[in-house]
Amino acid sequence: MNRDFQEIQVIFDSGRRREEVGLLAVSGSTTLFEYAPSWQGKGIELAPFHLPVSRRSFRFDSAKLVGSVPGLCADSLPDGWGMLIMDRIFMGRGVRRHNISALDRLAYLGDHAMGALCYHPSSDDDRCIEAVDLGATAQEAYRLYEGKIEEASGLLARIGGSPGGARPKALIGISADGASFVSGQALLPAGFSHWLVKFSGPKASHLRPLGPYEGILEYLYLQAAREAGIQVPEFRLITDDHGLRHIAVRRFDRPAGEERLHVATAFGLLHADYQLPSLDYQELLRVAWSLTRDISQVREQFRRAAFNLLAVNRDDHAKNHGYLMAPDGSWRLSPAYDLTFSEGPGGEHWTSFLGEGRHPTSSALRELAELSSIPAREAEAIIAQVAEALERFPALCREWKVPLRHVRPIMERMREVRI
Repeated sequence: MNRDFQEIQVIFDSGRRREEVGLLAVSGSTTLFEYAPSWQGKGIELAPFHLPVSRRSFRFDSAKLVGSVPGLCADSLPDGWGMLIMDRIFMGRGVRRHNISALDRLAYLGDHAMGALCYHPSSDDDRCIEAVDLGATAQEAYRLYEGKIEEASGLLARIGGSPGGARPKALIGISADGASFVSGQALLPAGFSHWLVKFSGPKASHLRPLGPYEGILEYLYLQAAREAGIQVPEFRLITDDHGLRHIAVRRFDRPAGEERLHVATAFGLLHADYQLPSLDYQELLRVAWSLTRDISQVREQFRRAAFNLLAVNRDDHAKNHGYLMAPDGSWRLSPAYDLTFSEGPGGEHWTSFLGEGRHPTSSALRELAELSSIPAREAEAIIAQVAEALERFPALCREWKVPLRHVRPIMERMREVRI
């Protein structure tokens, strides 16, 4: 491998048509991106803030980019779990971790990145469809996650190498009756749809204190968010043959058949470091308006801010705010995802409320609304709806038999936030 210069072609695949977007290259400490003239002629903005299509060529200091590539492509790269899987695959090929470049990783993803972007030439192996035993796959994933095994099986490598986030997870296809599962990266058999499954831990640990209740808790958070008026993806719990319940979320970047939608995150659009507390909700409300020019999307972003504050979801880093682009180039917020109880880094939100990350209050929400031209009456109604949805949360936990030792600290933190 030539480590001094690498380049890769960026392709847009809508599922119906493939088009060249441009060329990405890394030369020494410089990252270069150049749009294809044909894509410039379309005028569709994939990354309007840092790669506006009105310009042809871009040059970046690689050290100033997370992952050394611009956010448009960095959004394709996994983090946490997906990166662990990918590292093990490269190590199995004799490539040490410090020698794996971002373009090596993009080439490995090839046609199987999340969203609509693809990368060529691809080092991707043929990814055939095969049946998935969720229980066995979940057990293998956690053994790998905990360092008890060194290499992933071929199946886990295929279905686990793309998703972001820290928890072990996989991309699978689920049949319409919910009874059959297949590897879900490629085109699926008739009657199957694309889902992301997050595996619950078989037992509590210092890394995963909720253990087997992880999936149930996220399920209840998604249910509360839906009752609070937030757009969420279709979701369900899947019980494996070991009795563990795993949360499954239908992929919104693969809505039906072969269709693929372009997905971006606040990290990718803004070049906001998701590994640091680098965002404020005021900025996200501005992004919602700038991208969509739709006040209903600004209200939706405000509703999510209210939920994350009142529900103590402090894992609200830059990768956990998503956006979808329609085929005509228009934008909207993606369905909300990764909603669950989280204390955040050092007890703070990754995304602050007007500069306050540790002790934000509902007064910060009201000020955010005012600064974003959301009328006070609408803001109060949104906050009230979120609070009402969360009032039912303890009863849902009792219904699902979540142990009090898990529920009590969550409710204590929720009460503290509302003071």
